[in-house]
Amino acid sequence: MIRHIIFDFDGTIVHSRPLISKIYNRAAQKHGYRPIREDDQGPFAGHSITQRRKALGIPLYRMPALGLNVVLGYHRGIENLEVKPGIGELIDQLHEKGYPLSIISSNLERNIRAFLQNKGIDHFEQIRSARSLFGKHRAIRSFLKRNDLKAEEVLYIGDELRDIKAGRRTGVHVVSAAWGYDSLESMRRISPDFTVSRPTEVLTAIQRFDAMTT
Repeated sequence: MIRHIIFDFDGTIVHSRPLISKIYNRAAQKHGYRPIREDDQGPFAGHSITQRRKALGIPLYRMPALGLNVVLGYHRGIENLEVKPGIGELIDQLHEKGYPLSIISSNLERNIRAFLQNKGIDHFEQIRSARSLFGKHRAIRSFLKRNDLKAEEVLYIGDELRDIKAGRRTGVHVVSAAWGYDSLESMRRISPDFTVSRPTEVLTAIQRFDAMTT
């Protein structure tokens, strides 16, 4: 049975893509990387972090500094960000059903908490920052150990290919959300446990996971 539900943050809960693109483009102009246009899906949809980096012309050694620049710049634009449609209602429903909720994200904990406070969302018990863009599976493993949870008791809701890969490496169930960064088609190609087009479908996914264990 599902005992704990973990959410990704950017793209899954919050519509942050325009802000992240804006912060990135300032760095791109300074360092000569390829800028991201408003309608440009290429560097995002269906590609790994490594593929995106190469498509944008970012040297590998610049990635840590660029990532830090984005998450620090993010804090200044938080008040203008919006919750993804239907996500607020889903969070309320899951809380009412008694599911403990947490967030694991590559964003900074202070950014996440500031956004949730600004939007009056207070149902999350824990917020963990996965410091490495490539290491979300490590944060999930640590979370399981600290909370005495088995992998099959945890559901992770994310919107990127790397979320599916982190789920495979840790054994947690993964629901792939089609309203974020990576397309539903690209995520389905690597076979997530469950794919959803709307937040309301997450409840159906949970019912199916629970039925598999009874």
